[in-house]
Amino acid sequence: MSSGGIENFFVGIGAQKSGTTWLARMLAGHPDIFVTPVKEIHYFDHIRGLTQHLSQKKRRSRYRKYHQRMWTQWRLFSEHLGQRQWWRDYMASPIDDNWYRGLFRHRGAATFAGEITPEYAILGIDGLSHIKRLAPEARVIFIMRNPVDRLWSQVLHQCRARGLDANRQSTEAIAAMLAEPRFGELADYAQTLDDMAAVFRDDQTLVLFYEDMHADRLGALRQVCRFIGARFDANHFTELGRRFNRSQQAALPPPVRAHMRILCRAQAEAVRSRIGRIPEAWQREFDLGPATAG
Repeated sequence: MSSGGIENFFVGIGAQKSGTTWLARMLAGHPDIFVTPVKEIHYFDHIRGLTQHLSQKKRRSRYRKYHQRMWTQWRLFSEHLGQRQWWRDYMASPIDDNWYRGLFRHRGAATFAGEITPEYAILGIDGLSHIKRLAPEARVIFIMRNPVDRLWSQVLHQCRARGLDANRQSTEAIAAMLAEPRFGELADYAQTLDDMAAVFRDDQTLVLFYEDMHADRLGALRQVCRFIGARFDANHFTELGRRFNRSQQAALPPPVRAHMRILCRAQAEAVRSRIGRIPEAWQREFDLGPATAG
């Protein structure tokens, strides 16, 4: 297929557990926006050897689940059936730039197309430059969440994935989990902001705070649609209050919160210095006042 750039393309690189699944589901309901059936494509982290999400085993597993949904979710049968060609392209080889471009050609009547993969936040300048080579006018959305809340949500997610009861984990066990490299990499907001600024023009990036987004969901979606270039109509978003990708439910123990505040305070300060503001919830969490004018 053509080696030209992907047109009318957007990509989300929000940190894990920061509402990226919710945003992807909302945008997928917009008739002018195509979101890949697999929300997180992981192409750019895969090609750089950072993850193995595009291994043949994992792709086959997703393909089987697609067929299971097709033959069990009768209400959505026609929707799943219409994705057949997309899934054939997804399962094709080799996995290269032409493979990735092909994932956005089956957008039907939609003008805009994109995907959201949190791991793209750790691509660095070289990885983000790869995105820009494939889509020179790409629109990049980065969502940040109170580092403490996001970190705890990630801990709960990992406990579920590892078969652990979060309520039974000691402070020491949680601290050891937080010391794992991936926890720090995926929460380095300042580095991601710097890398984005080094690669993309200001008008190509949109930075959102999770707290603002969920305080005014329609307002956030209006902002995202305007940024992408799509028309906004509140009627396109019928599941605003729905939660996706739930983690375990467990209260954050005060000693763990205190430890997380120490780990994350510098990130909150760095974000405030770069963006010029942080949400009030962040200010309260880290006892930081609003940013002062230069």
